[in-house]
Amino acid sequence: MNQPLPSEIIALSSPITTPWMDKTHPNSLFNSKVLRMQPLGESVVQVLLSLPSAFPKCQAGQYVELQLESGLSRPFSIANHATLTDHIELHIERRQGSQASQAILQQLESFGEIGIKPAAGEVRFKPANGPQIFLAAGTGFSQIKALLEQSLSHSSADPQATSRYPLYLFWGAKTASERYMEDAVLEWSRQYRHIHYRPLNWQAGDTWEQAVVETLSHLQDCQVYACGSPRRVYQALDRMEKNGLCASRIQADVLAYAPRPLQAAIC
Repeated sequence: MNQPLPSEIIALSSPITTPWMDKTHPNSLFNSKVLRMQPLGESVVQVLLSLPSAFPKCQAGQYVELQLESGLSRPFSIANHATLTDHIELHIERRQGSQASQAILQQLESFGEIGIKPAAGEVRFKPANGPQIFLAAGTGFSQIKALLEQSLSHSSADPQATSRYPLYLFWGAKTASERYMEDAVLEWSRQYRHIHYRPLNWQAGDTWEQAVVETLSHLQDCQVYACGSPRRVYQALDRMEKNGLCASRIQADVLAYAPRPLQAAIC
C-alpha cells in the first residue's frame, strides 16, 4: 500500500460559480468531489479529492485549503505525489474540540464535495546530493509521505542515486496508534534498502534531534524535511546545526508561517 494510486481515477469536478466563490478571482476556488474516504487508524481519515482539469498543478510538499460555504477554511498538506495524478490525498484528523475539522469532515461525508483553493507552500523536493532526513510529527506525516513518494519516483529514474544516498524517516507521536500508516512505511523499508525508519514516542521523551544525531554523526551533506510544530522544528534545527547541518538545507512550512531570524548560510 501507499504507492501512488491508480491513474485510472479521473477528475470529476471543474471550476464552478458558488455563493462563496471570490467573484474577483473566479479561478481562486474550485469545486472538488470526494473520490474516497476511509479511516486510517483511530482518528485520521484519508480523503481522496478529484482535481478539475483547470486546477493549477500541485507539487509534493505543498498544501491546499478546503473551504466551506460559510467561508471557514483550513489548510491540509497534500499527502501524495500529486503531479503524477488527477487527484489529491489528504489526511484529516478528527480532533476533539476542533470545530473546523469536524465541520469539514461533515461536509465531505454528507455532500461529497467541497471548495478547494489552489495549492500553496514553499516546501519542495530536491534531488539528493547526500543523505535525506524526513521528520514527521503526527499527521505531519502527510506532507512527508508526498515528499517520500516523489523521492522514490526520482530514485526509480536514477537507480545510482538510490544506492549512493540513504533516506532516514523519523516519525514521532504520543502513541503508536497515531503513526497511522506505519505498516506502509515498514513495507517501504523492506522494499527499498536505502530507506531507514525509526518510530519515536513523545511520551517516552524521544525527540527528532536526539534520534538524528544518534543515527548520523555528521550532517553537513544532509537535506532535511520537517513537518511539525514551530517549537519542535526549531528545537531540532538548533541541535542539528551544532552537528554540521546548514540552515539552508532544511525545508519546513514553519520557516514561512512562524519565521525567526536565521543565519542561513549557503552550503
